[in-house]
Amino acid sequence: MYHGARALLFSRSYREKSHYCLYVALRELFVDEGKLDSSLIDTFGIAMRLRENADYRSDFSKEGAALLVESAEGFLTMDT
Repeated sequence: MYHGARALLFSRSYREKSHYCLYVALRELFVDEGKLDSSLIDTFGIAMRLRENADYRSDFSKEGAALLVESAEGFLTMDT
């Protein structure tokens, strides 16, 4: 999802400095302009939090991983 999101930003000649900046930029550049459904960006935000919890708090689960896979499939097959 991260690299797909970065590609969207690159398509507008922008580059992010953090995951959060990427999240905000996607919302501003694509959701607010009606190019993407807000639910896709919401799932990106959930994925971001799950990754942070796994990386920095050792808090992860099989259910969380399954949710990420499902979310990623939807995110990567979207039309822009």
